Amino acid sequence: MLLNQFHKRFPDEESCISYFKDIREQSLPKCPKCGHDVYSWIPKKEAFECKKCRHRIPLTKDTVMEHSKLPLRTWFYTMHLITSIKQVLSAKEVQYQLGMEQYPPVWLMMMKLRSIMGKREEMYLLNGKIELDEAFFPTRVEETEKGKPLRRGAGSQRQTKVLVIVESKEVDEILKEYLEKVQIDKTAALEKKTKGRKTRKTVRYIKMFVIENMEASTIDQVLAKSVDKNAVIVTDGHASHSHIKENFAGHIPVVEYNPEKVVKNNLPWVHIVIGECRNGIAAIHKKIDSRFLQLYLNEYCWKFNRRFFRDSSDPKYDLFDRLVKIAAIYTSDIKWRDYPNAEKDDDEVL
Repeated sequence: MLLNQFHKRFPDEESCISYFKDIREQSLPKCPKCGHDVYSWIPKKEAFECKKCRHRIPLTKDTVMEHSKLPLRTWFYTMHLITSIKQVLSAKEVQYQLGMEQYPPVWLMMMKLRSIMGKREEMYLLNGKIELDEAFFPTRVEETEKGKPLRRGAGSQRQTKVLVIVESKEVDEILKEYLEKVQIDKTAALEKKTKGRKTRKTVRYIKMFVIENMEASTIDQVLAKSVDKNAVIVTDGHASHSHIKENFAGHIPVVEYNPEKVVKNNLPWVHIVIGECRNGIAAIHKKIDSRFLQLYLNEYCWKFNRRFFRDSSDPKYDLFDRLVKIAAIYTSDIKWRDYPNAEKDDDEVL
C-alpha cells in the first residue's frame, strides 16, 4: 500500500478503529464469563459487549496493542512504514516520521510487532530441499563481558550465532512441474537443454534463529520445530549436523574442501540470505544488542517470505493488512522495563 493510499483509507483515528473492529470481529473468542459467542459493539467504550451477560471485551484486548496508550492510528502508520520498506527499519527513523518526542513507546511498539512476526512464522514448516548453515552476526559486547580479553573465532563476544534455514528448489524442477501441470510434454527437450550444465536453484522461504551454541542437540531442537520430517537437508557436513539423517528424509553433507564451489553449487541461497540480512541490518544500525537480534531476524524473514506480495494488486496480499490481522490475534510480552537501556544500546542510526 502506497503512502497516499494509506492516508486515504485511514484519515483519522475513527477510521482505524472501524477497520480494526471489523478485523477483530472475525476472531472474537467466546465470552470468558458465560461462553456466549454473540457480541454487540459499544462505540463510546470501544469495546464488544456480550449480548447475554453484558461482559465487555475492549477492542485491543488480547492483541499486540493491549495496554498501549498510543492511538490506533500511530500503530497503523508504523505498520504501514514497516511493510512498505524492504529493509529493517530503525525505531529512531519511525520516531522522526511520527513526530514523537519520546523514544521508548516507539521502540516498544516496533519490537512488539517484530515479536508477533516471529510468532506467525512459527506456524509454517519448511519442506522439500533445504539448505542449512550457521552464521555469525556482529553484535555489541555485553556489559558483563566488557573489559575481558576478546576471544577469537566462534566464541567471540562480538558475534552472535545464527542458524539459517532456506527452502530452495531447482529451477529446472519448477519448470518441469509447470510443463506437466499444463500438460505439455517437453521433458525430453528440457533434459537435453540442461544436460552438461549445473542446475540453478531458486529460493522459496527462509527461517533464521539465534542459537546459544552449535551443538547437535541445539540444531536438532530448532529443526524439529521448523522443518518437515519429509525434507532433504543439504549442509556443509559440520559435526553438529550428525543427527539430521536420523530425523529427516535425507541428509546431503557436502564437505567444504572447495568452499567456493560448495557455496555456488550446493548452498547458494543460504549464503546469499546471510549476506543480505547481515548487510541490511548493518546498513541501518552501527551495532545491535544481541538480545534484540532475533527480533530483527523475525522482521527480515517475515518480509522475505512475502516479498512477491508487494507486486500484487490483489488486496488480500497487501502486507499492511496481513500485519494488522496478525496484530489482532497475537500478543507480545516484551516490556520496556525489561530493557531500560535499549535507547543507548540499540537503534544507533548511521
